Amino acid sequence: IRARYKANRDAMATALRSHLPAGCEWQAPEGGMFFWIRLPVGLDAMALLPKAVDAGIAYVPGAAFYAQQPDARTLRLSFVTLTPELIGEGVDKLGRLLRATLDA
Repeated sequence: IRARYKANRDAMATALRSHLPAGCEWQAPEGGMFFWIRLPVGLDAMALLPKAVDAGIAYVPGAAFYAQQPDARTLRLSFVTLTPELIGEGVDKLGRLLRATLDA
């Protein structure tokens, strides 16, 4: 299972580098099942979620995981339940949504 998780993590890391707009921040996890993404200034992960779902993708807004001061610019992406191909397609959709929102 670790080999599969590594392959999926690596696929997501590649997709994030290829598709997310400038200003997004993340680090590839050494363990676990999630990437934590910090969006560019001006974007709110919770506010974007309905548009993401309409585009056929989903994520967990990160603000709920903060014990004190929530960060509305964060979101959590899982890489363990999809194939590398579907991960690439989903991250591409997320990148297009973020770019469209930034350009609006």
